[in-house]
Amino acid sequence: MNNGQKAGVLLVLISTLGFSVYPILGKYVFSGGAGLTTVLFVRFAITALMFWIITIWREGFPKLPLKIWLILWGMGGIGYSSMAGLYLSSVRYIPASLAALLLYAYPIIVTVIAVLTNQEKFSKFKFFGLLLSTFGLVLVLGVAMNDINTFGVALALGSAFVYATYIIIGNQVLKTTTPLVTITVISTSAAVTYGIIGLNMSGPTWHLAWATWLGIGGITFFSSIVAMLTFFYGMKLIGATTASIISTLEPVMTVVFAVLLLNEQVTLLQATGGLFVVMGGVLAVMSPTHKVTQVVEASVSE
Repeated sequence: MNNGQKAGVLLVLISTLGFSVYPILGKYVFSGGAGLTTVLFVRFAITALMFWIITIWREGFPKLPLKIWLILWGMGGIGYSSMAGLYLSSVRYIPASLAALLLYAYPIIVTVIAVLTNQEKFSKFKFFGLLLSTFGLVLVLGVAMNDINTFGVALALGSAFVYATYIIIGNQVLKTTTPLVTITVISTSAAVTYGIIGLNMSGPTWHLAWATWLGIGGITFFSSIVAMLTFFYGMKLIGATTASIISTLEPVMTVVFAVLLLNEQVTLLQATGGLFVVMGGVLAVMSPTHKVTQVVEASVSE
């Protein structure tokens, strides 16, 4: 492994770390009284501003066909914003560790949809990945389902399904634009979505303690801007496949942080189930015919 590859691995690990603390920080900001629309509006608005500056500086103002603009706007304003909202909302009802493990069912959901819609061919990798992920979800949820908030589970699994659908749709669109432009437009449309939702509901909650604002700042800068940038540049050095495989460490990191910082309890069977879910996702990514997740994750991660 040369220096460039080592740097790429380090960058993707930093990105994975940033994404892994997202639900942890979500727990903190919700306990501090922040509302969902406030957190996500601030997150996406500042992220969009930063990426517009970077995009115009590096690539100039994007010149895209109207159809691509509209599709990207829909992907961010409907798809990505929904996934982010469902995932963050789930930690109000279930442990952050469980939410992260459930979200990471999305690679295998992508594989199933891609095979059913003839975007990919079925393979032994996909078959064993599907088996592992399904068995893992049974272990994660079936061990103590009576003690788990089913609404929270539905939100987390909903975020996985929405993210998988978003990836399938984006697979074709993202071949016509660059990762920076994609991140910029999607963040902008997501910010508009939560701005409109916030105005039409109870309104944003601005009067928060400094500790809560620091948590929102962490979500915005570390779990969004830094995480996206480091994934983008790391992927350029080591490739989309390797970057995607390293990113599967995200739920593992989330579980570790949840246990250390939030005193969450994870049983041995749940931990084993989570490992199977991650392994199933890795097998799907490693499949020689697997292209969909790699294309989209090369442009926009969480």
